[in-house]
Amino acid sequence: MTEAGLDAARSLRAWLNRQQFSDLPTSEVTAFFTDAVAGWATDRGYEVQREVELPTIMRQNRTGRLDLQLRHRSGEGRLISVEVDRGTKEWSLEKLVQAAELGRLALWLRWSRTLVTLPIPPTVRLIRAQVIRRTTLTRAKLHSLRPDNCG
Repeated sequence: MTEAGLDAARSLRAWLNRQQFSDLPTSEVTAFFTDAVAGWATDRGYEVQREVELPTIMRQNRTGRLDLQLRHRSGEGRLISVEVDRGTKEWSLEKLVQAAELGRLALWLRWSRTLVTLPIPPTVRLIRAQVIRRTTLTRAKLHSLRPDNCG
């Protein structure tokens, strides 16, 4: 990972460490993190695109889509590709590896307390959000994030 990639990952990690939420259902947590990354990017002068197709990667006749693509408004610097996941999806990692091969900075934001079991190549920067999960009496799964829980 280049110094620019490390700087972007450190900056995003610091931004996320100031975020928090309580008792969100699973369906809303990815949206929260996607919006948080978009807020970080906008604050730093990036244009944010969501659900962006990768030009060359396909799997089972599906085109690869990245959750976010960030382009600086100045036109300087490289594109930043971001995937936001709860699980350890090999497909997400493959898309980010492809994005890095296309010259983009590749960031994988994973929100879970479990470890990633896939080997992460140096071209992809992993950011782990330590989200706490609890199950209610009605068996609903609710998630919370406290400040300083992203590493």
